[in-house]
Amino acid sequence: MDFKAYWLLTKFIAPLALTIVAVDLSDQVLNRGLSSAKNATEMLAIFGIAYTLTQFASGPFQEFKNVSLVLVHNKKEARIGLITLFLLSAIVITLALLIAYTDFGYFITHTLFRLDEDVGQATRKAVLMLSFIPLFHGMSWYVAGYLLQLKHTTLVGSASVMDVAVQESSLSILRVLMFWWPLAIVQAVQKISRPMINLFVARDLGGSDEAVQAIAVLTLVYPTGRIPYGWLNELKSLQPAFLKNNQGTLVHRRHIRNFDICCLSIVLMISFSLFWIPGIVTSFYTNSLDLSMEVALMCVVPLKIFSVFPLFTGWRSHNTSWLLMMKKTAALFPSAVIRMVFLIIVLIVFPKMGLHGAPLGVAALLAGFVVETISVQIASFITEYRMKRNQPAMVTCEPTENAESSNDGELKTSPLLNGDTVYREDDVQIEEGEGDELIEMDSNL
Repeated sequence: MDFKAYWLLTKFIAPLALTIVAVDLSDQVLNRGLSSAKNATEMLAIFGIAYTLTQFASGPFQEFKNVSLVLVHNKKEARIGLITLFLLSAIVITLALLIAYTDFGYFITHTLFRLDEDVGQATRKAVLMLSFIPLFHGMSWYVAGYLLQLKHTTLVGSASVMDVAVQESSLSILRVLMFWWPLAIVQAVQKISRPMINLFVARDLGGSDEAVQAIAVLTLVYPTGRIPYGWLNELKSLQPAFLKNNQGTLVHRRHIRNFDICCLSIVLMISFSLFWIPGIVTSFYTNSLDLSMEVALMCVVPLKIFSVFPLFTGWRSHNTSWLLMMKKTAALFPSAVIRMVFLIIVLIVFPKMGLHGAPLGVAALLAGFVVETISVQIASFITEYRMKRNQPAMVTCEPTENAESSNDGELKTSPLLNGDTVYREDDVQIEEGEGDELIEMDSNL
């Protein structure tokens, strides 16, 4: 029975993992095209700045996958989610126009990044050309979330189909925004980390040729370092898909926990093998991307730092998955603030300790990952404690494959908040309130 559960999880996550790996590889294809240019270093730097700014804008739109996965159940709710997506996209496109054609863009490229006239102008044009990417990303992720929901429906059978059929459409643009904004803030902070790192690295090196070279190296190592572990972010879809709504699935939370640990262990082994065995990194950059040995060697140390990123990505995804299932997305907001504060502190302090260039950028990114992961873990503990404290009548027990009622009929099984099984008395009902808080209601009142 456990084998079937793990097989279901593998079938669910494999297409998502392949999709994420393909996206990261496509970034390397772009880098290959840029590296063949005559002024390859400048081209990589221009693309790196413009693309990371675009990723900052498109990051929050990625969370529309969770909006459609958790909140959307019919056509009316799907339309409301799309309307919200288009309204937010209009804001992003407007900002891109301001960057391209106003002094605001000149301030970003020349005052903040300290780029020269030609590189700055090319960067602003690149931002404008990439301005529609957030909309396209948002639409693709929005559809992907709903497809994940439908895919899981086919696995668990008619129970979830009936659940979708009987739900009333109470979704509104406000409710979408209330669910989405904490996730969007977290994604925005994660995505703005890279342009912020580029900014501090460039200013630390005084906007010199070394600064352009360092940004070019960061443009190369970001997608390369993500290839082994980037798909671990998709593990946060597992609990909302398999444990939501008390569906009669073979998968329990312990299966997902073990599956996450297995995925994390595999990715760690791959990362250390690729980035620590001498010659692999340099051969890839010199042969596949046709870069000079000098630039390839500058990528070695940053990628070695990237090898430990999977540990914190997988850990964070597991806890985020549970918070998504419980619709407690607001609990994620403090982690974004803490990550941003700590990232800025590291970018200011580490140069005074002698760390500069691309290693500084990746080390600062790792520090942000660490504190964010710890913050999400603390938020999960606090949230689960508060929710259990509000349910004094419940007694936790181990999940069983086929939960049955007791002989006297006084106790029935119901889902625990974390996806396991609990028992409750007939005169107690657990309902989901308008604020998505779980409360106890006496059926005799």
